[in-house]
Amino acid sequence: MSVPVIQPHDRDLTYVAETSTNTALAVGSVLAVIGSIGYIAMNFHSGSPREVYALPLSAATSAIATLGLVILGIGIARWRVDLPGWARTLASAGLIMTAATSWFFGTGIVAIAEQTNDSTFDEVGMSGWIMAMTLPKMVMCLVGFAGLAVAGWRNNALPRLAATALALGALLSLVPPYPPGVVFAAAGLFIASRSALNRSA
Repeated sequence: MSVPVIQPHDRDLTYVAETSTNTALAVGSVLAVIGSIGYIAMNFHSGSPREVYALPLSAATSAIATLGLVILGIGIARWRVDLPGWARTLASAGLIMTAATSWFFGTGIVAIAEQTNDSTFDEVGMSGWIMAMTLPKMVMCLVGFAGLAVAGWRNNALPRLAATALALGALLSLVPPYPPGVVFAAAGLFIASRSALNRSA
């Protein structure tokens, strides 16, 4: 039986694909963290929650986070690493769901903030339906990130620091607001992607 021979051209295409994916993961991670930190910073505003969400910063940070999360979700799905496919799929889906949540926070919640008073806004914010909206991202990110972290730690497919950050991101994904989990998960993916880029340089 003949053994397929990998041509130099094929190796070049593989290198380009892997490099572009890892670069996308690095860029997406930075954008996701910037958007998440901006969201966290809004909590230090002296106004009421409704006034805070009505700030232009709310829409801007959510847009940045959404873009970064979409890039990460697509990047993980295309990631060529020795990690379980089911974990990458769940993490990818979880990030896309988180992006949808982030986009709603920067559009739908802003619209609610502009059309309600403080007491009504607080009532809407505590609605079970608002909480239920974050449930898919909580479950998928928890299982997906944890799967990546455990597998990456066991088979050395990820740097130890990246696996640890992903594990923390998995646990913090159980918090309904997206920023805590996103900050740690994105940090882990940034470390992993930069490590891969440095090895291929």
